[in-house]
Amino acid sequence: ACERLDHRSCEALEVVLKSLHFDFINLQAAQLEENGALSLLDMILYYESTTHLDISDNSSMGTSGWRALAHLIKQSVRLSRLDACNVPMVDYPAQCLSKALLTSRLSVLHLHNAQLSGVPLYTLVTALKSNRALQELHLNNNRLNSYQDALQLGDLLRYNNTLHILELSNNAIRKKKT
Repeated sequence: ACERLDHRSCEALEVVLKSLHFDFINLQAAQLEENGALSLLDMILYYESTTHLDISDNSSMGTSGWRALAHLIKQSVRLSRLDACNVPMVDYPAQCLSKALLTSRLSVLHLHNAQLSGVPLYTLVTALKSNRALQELHLNNNRLNSYQDALQLGDLLRYNNTLHILELSNNAIRKKKT
C-alpha cells in the first residue's frame, strides 16, 4: 500500500536527509500534501540532500509546498535537475516556479504535461529570458501551439543563449507553410 507523505512522515525522514546526500530523490506520485511538501522540501534545502529531485505527479502540494519548492530552487547550491511533470503549472505554481527560475542554478528542467500553453508559458519564458544557468528545458506534451506559444519560445531562444536543449515533442507546433 502507498503511504501519503504528510507532515509527520516527512519529519521522520529528517534523520536520513541529514546523514546522506543523494544523486536522485524520487518523490514521484508520493501523494505529497501541503504541510508534508513544505517540511520535506525545506529539509532537502537545509541539508542540500540531492542534485536531482523528481516531484512529478504531486498535485496537492498547495501554496506552502510551492513556496517551499521555489525557495529550494532559488537557494540550493546542489540541486541541478528538477522534474515536475504531470502537475498543472497554472496560476500560483507557474508564478512561483518562474520567479524562482530568475536566480536558480538548475541546469535541467522537465515539465512534461504541465498545461503550460498560453499565460503559464508566457510567465515561464519571461523568467527564463534572463536565466543564465538552465541548459535543458523539456516541455513535452503541453499542447503548445504554433501561434502565441511558438512566438514565446522564439523569444526565449532569442534572449537566452545558455539553453542548449529545448524538447518540444508531442505538441501542436507545426512548421509554417511557405
